[in-house]
Amino acid sequence: MVGRQIPTDTLNNKTDKPVAEQRTPAVAPAIVRQASFEDYEQIAALQTRNGLASICSRTWTALWMDNPAYHQWRADWPIGWVVQARGGKVVGFVGNVPVTYQFRGRELPVSTPVSWVVDEGYRSYSMLLLDRLARQKGIGFLVATTVGPKAETGFKAFKFSKVPVGTWDESEFWVTNYREFSQSVLTSKSIPFSHVMSYPISAGLFCRDKFKDLSGEVDYCCSNIEICSEFDGRFNRFWYSLAEQNPNVLLAVRTQETLAWHFRDALMHKSAWIVTASKGSALVAYAIFQREDSPELRLKRVRLIDFQALKGSEQMLRSFLSWMLHKCKSEGIHVLEITGRWLVRPGLPHVRAPYRRKLRSWTYYYKATNDDLSESLKDPEIWAPSSFDGDASLWLSAALNSPA
Repeated sequence: MVGRQIPTDTLNNKTDKPVAEQRTPAVAPAIVRQASFEDYEQIAALQTRNGLASICSRTWTALWMDNPAYHQWRADWPIGWVVQARGGKVVGFVGNVPVTYQFRGRELPVSTPVSWVVDEGYRSYSMLLLDRLARQKGIGFLVATTVGPKAETGFKAFKFSKVPVGTWDESEFWVTNYREFSQSVLTSKSIPFSHVMSYPISAGLFCRDKFKDLSGEVDYCCSNIEICSEFDGRFNRFWYSLAEQNPNVLLAVRTQETLAWHFRDALMHKSAWIVTASKGSALVAYAIFQREDSPELRLKRVRLIDFQALKGSEQMLRSFLSWMLHKCKSEGIHVLEITGRWLVRPGLPHVRAPYRRKLRSWTYYYKATNDDLSESLKDPEIWAPSSFDGDASLWLSAALNSPA
């Protein structure tokens, strides 16, 4: 049964030699060159004047310098490319963040683009930046997990493919605070008297969910759940066991060091929850939830970012979701959401959220760099995607990606 559809806007969501390119008579000639850390000030200014949040130099540099994959593949890894206008002004940028995937006993260097932004007068150079990304040597593939409607055309033009598992132009969610959620929806639609109207609407949603008893689909014993404040050494042992059990599955590396880097800012600001289950001293499953509010809609939201389990412990998914649903209700959070509906795959328990919404674009694309790998990646059985992939939940993604 298809859940209730909610409108998209309800929950808003080797060194290159410089190449001169004359685009149009109205635009001064510019070059595309490899970016360096010394470009930070100009890149930050570029982001700010195009509506992106700027971050401090140390935080921006940490995207690479604190990234285990960058040090693993650093010898010839470009941090990105810039469009440089006459006089040296940076008018375009795309970042190139490395991540590591494991597949069939090999570790693959993978490129994740971030912060693809170009000044209005130089938008004709946008595709040249994407071309630099697509023509990288020595990588296994590229993965883009925050593709917006404007960028989607470019990725399609460069023959990026949609990931074959999940539904990445939809999300599903549970309402955990009916009145506040209803008021947020009404406010987003500029409906008069939204405060008053939210009461009957929230009552209707509450009764609908109770009548269908949809919450029962995730209720499960939570007694053996542990909440961790950091990623400790058990996560390394868990990762090696997970990789050994799934040699033919494409998995982003989840070592203790990588997880700590990926969620650094979220943990620092206490906006992420690490929920685990163990047998003895060994982890057998974990889930990571992250707070991702929508201030413009006054919406308080938590998203499930990642769930991993060793064989035989997959049912812990229900326990983890049940725990977070209760936490959201007790803390006044409005919704618990899963973007991309990536839990719908073999091997995981069937869990259905009562509501869905349509996104403005398919957000998860990939492109392999050789024919053999490209053919392998067409098989849905080798994929186990989640919102951990790429930069969808990266601790800098809110600042580095284009506005929704």
